Order: sequence, then C-alpha cells, then structure tokens
Amino acid sequence: MSDVRSDAPPRRSPRQLWWGGLFLSSLTAMGSTFEAVRTQRSLTPPTVGPTPTQRWAVASATLTFLITFLTLTAQKLPNTSHRVNGTKLEMSLILLLLAFACAATGASTNPATGLAVNASGGVSFGNLYYSTWAAFGSAFALLLSFVRTERGVDLGNELRARGKRFRSWVVLIVTTLVVMASSASSYDAQCDGEHDVRPIKYCRRAALGVSVGCIGCVASLAIVAIRLLVLGQQQNDATESGHTANKFVFAAEGITSAVLFCIYGFSVAYLTSEKGPGAPIGNLYYSSWITFGITFFVVTSCFEEFQAAKSMILTKRQQQQQPPQSIVRDTESLAAHSDFSSLETGRAGAGTLDWSVRDRDTEEGWGEAAGRQPDYSIKGSTSVGEVQIN
Repeated sequence: MSDVRSDAPPRRSPRQLWWGGLFLSSLTAMGSTFEAVRTQRSLTPPTVGPTPTQRWAVASATLTFLITFLTLTAQKLPNTSHRVNGTKLEMSLILLLLAFACAATGASTNPATGLAVNASGGVSFGNLYYSTWAAFGSAFALLLSFVRTERGVDLGNELRARGKRFRSWVVLIVTTLVVMASSASSYDAQCDGEHDVRPIKYCRRAALGVSVGCIGCVASLAIVAIRLLVLGQQQNDATESGHTANKFVFAAEGITSAVLFCIYGFSVAYLTSEKGPGAPIGNLYYSSWITFGITFFVVTSCFEEFQAAKSMILTKRQQQQQPPQSIVRDTESLAAHSDFSSLETGRAGAGTLDWSVRDRDTEEGWGEAAGRQPDYSIKGSTSVGEVQIN
C-alpha cells in the first residue's frame, strides 16, 4: 500500500490559495521585521542588546515563514503530500502558524515597541504593518478552510444561517477587543509612570478607549451568548414561553445596540480627533470606525425589524375589526333575493314576501357566524426578523 501511495500523484490541497497567501505575506513580514529591528538598533548604542520584544518579533516572523515554506514543500512532493494534506499534522501546523502570526502582529503593531507603528499609534512602516495582519488573516482562513473541508464544520454557513445581525455581533467582539487593546497600548506608550510629561487629553482619551472597548466586548459577548443559548432553544417553540423568549432577545439586542451606537458615536469623535490616540492611521483608528459602522448597521436592522413587526400587528388588528365574510355574503344574498318592487303603492298584496323565513335565515346566518371562531391570522409566517418576534 505504501508503494502505491508513494507513486500516486500528490493530492492538490483545497487550501493552496491560502497557503500561498501566507507564504508571501510571511516572507514580506520577515524581511520587514529584520529591516525595522536593524533601523532601531542603529539608533541605540552598540553596547545595548536587542530588547525582548525585538527578539520575539524576529523569532515569530521567521518561524512563520519557515513553517509555511516547509509545509508547502511537503505538499508538493509525492512522497510526503499524503502525510500532510488533510491530516492531523496539517491541523497542528495551522494552529502553530496562527499562534506565531498572532504573536508577530501583536509585537509589530504595539506602539510601545515602535516597529510598525510609532509611539503615537500611527503606522510608520506600512510593509510590516499590513504584511503581519495579512499573515494573521491567511492563517485564520487556513483554519476555517481545514475545519470545513476535513471536519465538515462550515462556520461560515452557520453564521450566515443565523442572520446578518448575528454575524455583526460576532465581528463586534473582535473589533471592540482591538479597540480596548490598542487604547491600552497607547496609554502604556505615552502615559505610564516612566514619562515625566504626560499629555492629559491624550491619556484621558486613551483611558476612554479602554473603557468603551471593554464595555462593547462584554455587551457583544452577552448578546451572542443569549442568542445561542436562549434563542437556540426557543426559536422553534410556538408556545407563549417561546414568544416571550424571542421578544426578550430582540429587546436586549435593540437596547444594547442603541446604547453602543451612542457610546461609540461619542467615542470615535474623541479617539480619532487631533489630540486623540486614534488620530494617526493605525489599529485604533481602523477598529474604532469599523465598530461604529457595525453598531449603526445593528441599530438600523433592529429598527427595521421592529417596524415590520409593528406593521404585522396593525394588519392583524384591522382584520379582526372587519366582519366575518360569511355575514357579508348572507346580507348580500338577502338583498339579492328580496322583491322590493312588491312594496310599491297599491301592490302591497300582489307579491307577498315571507319575511319570517328571511328573518329566520338571517338569524341562522348570524348565529353560525357568531358561533364560529374566525381565522384572522395572516397566511404564512406570523413572525418577522432573525429572532422571530410576533
């Protein structure tokens, strides 16, 4: 069996595109890291050794490139491709690469280190900044692709099935976490105890960024947990308790999104203003604006869903106020069969109308209509929105 497998052509990896993207981005990140560290070392005395952050940045960037290069080489060789593609080894390598890429991104984009961004948080070395983020994104895409193709778990479809607003809450967890971490890094770089002169406005706004990032991350996590736990158990429940749970989830989403929209509308103006830590183009600038945009989308989605539910309720009430169709039909039938011409002057006895029979038929018609429970419900679904409120 080993001979047949070794002679067989290598199986093409379904993640070849992402492996190629990780190879190019990690190569660029490694070269840029060497250049940034060399520039920093040229500004310090020769007797001063490299800092631990510089060593860690060089090590993580180099290991990311080497592991990616060796994995791509093994995938192309017929004797080793079957040992890598779709195996637990590939899964372990992807997780290891994701950890190294995350470490490289954190070390390079930290304002305290000054590698890809300066002390103010602005991008000072674009190649290093964007290549490290690209390497992290490629490694994360590799993980998602492996789980989907080899384990049958499609996280993308799972998120799409739960609606756009649920995906927005998941993205908010990441962006608010970046806001919090970036604000904390900016505060440490400019406002810690080692600095004799502390910019008061800058430090206060950096502290504001840490606070609003923490609030947004906790609130987003809470909404995601509520929708996964509470709504996951009640979304197919047609009882009164199920409807109550759906309304509770929608109310929590609406209130939370409105509060976060107001908070980030106020915060983004302070963080990205001229004297704010997010004024330069960097992690805090991008994450704060992305967070504000997502909160606006969530608030708009909740408002549109509320309007749709309100319109549905008003339509049902209007239908309930209308008389049953059977009564209308009986009344029209009575008018059609009545001979009102016999009531003319001088011909009252010519055509005798049996009003007792007509009255009895009419009373029976009204009685039947009163005894039946009319169906005023809207045909089809009686709930709207992602959380099925009604």
